Amino acid sequence: MTLWCKLLGLAAGLSGLAAAADPEMMNLVMPDATMVMEINLAKIMASPIGSAMGEAMHQGMAKQLNVELTKAKPQFREQIAALSNIDWSGQVQDVVIASATGKQPAALAIVRTSLDAARLRALLTFAAERTEYEGVPILASAQSGGGVVAFLDNSIVLIGQMGDVKSAISRRSQHAALPAALAAQVAQYSSYDIWAASTGAFGKPLARPAAESGADATLAEYIAKVAGFHGGVRLKPDFDLSADVEMRTEKDAAEMADGLRWLTSAVQSQAKTAGKRGSGPEGLKYHVTGKRIVLSLHVPEEQIRAGLQQMRTAQASQMAAARQARVAPPSTVVALPSSGLPPPPPGTIRVQSSDMGTVLIPVGKQQ
Repeated sequence: MTLWCKLLGLAAGLSGLAAAADPEMMNLVMPDATMVMEINLAKIMASPIGSAMGEAMHQGMAKQLNVELTKAKPQFREQIAALSNIDWSGQVQDVVIASATGKQPAALAIVRTSLDAARLRALLTFAAERTEYEGVPILASAQSGGGVVAFLDNSIVLIGQMGDVKSAISRRSQHAALPAALAAQVAQYSSYDIWAASTGAFGKPLARPAAESGADATLAEYIAKVAGFHGGVRLKPDFDLSADVEMRTEKDAAEMADGLRWLTSAVQSQAKTAGKRGSGPEGLKYHVTGKRIVLSLHVPEEQIRAGLQQMRTAQASQMAAARQARVAPPSTVVALPSSGLPPPPPGTIRVQSSDMGTVLIPVGKQQ
């Protein structure tokens, strides 16, 4: 994956998926697509959750840029460092990711950004090769097979392989109709702030995130058993999730349902123990049909804000404790008074006597 994909993909990944379909961006999607997601960062950042995560997103991007800076060629480091000043949560508004199937499936990332021409020209310095196609500047990756980046009218960025990007550029003035089944899903979920549509089953298990143990490891196991997915999420004013998940086997679906039941019970039990009503996932509903799990979740905005406030309070307490630990005086060690005499020889102890003064007494022997 090139630096372009890392930077723009990270900006999208830190915020999740999103929003109603952008017609101009959707026209760039390949007509044989089997999967489309739209990521509307503008709507996400306007939600309570997005507002709370804005600073974390900026810090995450800055960290990734620092990593890339250390790996970059010397002549590129100044330009990479300049990117750390970009407000990715505010200057990247929308991301569409689309792919097809086949031996060499087409894949595209389509990004709408408010980056000005000067910032875009700074990005040009990363390219190993600069070309044009139908008047659109294209930058080739320095890595073989790393893909290209194209800039449309200083507002839309295309990322993909050269052939796929050129095809998308040619479609920009046309209306590319999606396959009927995929178009139906887009129509079903595009009213959500967050949505993904997919008509093709995953050819191989999804990449499992690194996890050592505990809840993360369990989640990774479930992810590997997912064969297909489509659904949407609304972040404002309330949180609403609607999803249709296809597992690889009926056994996998049953295990997923068991996991959902356990999660519901555990969260509700914890909330009851803490004396908090309404803190459990009461709005979670699901049913299993063969390999399919259809689920929905509703969380009121008041509950979301209360949870975010609890999180902020906990973080503030942790920071205060850390500051207190840094300024606390070191523990005082009281040194015993010294007799000024050398240590006794091995196998003896020194005893002070009022009659005989200081004497050495053997230990471990019969007297």
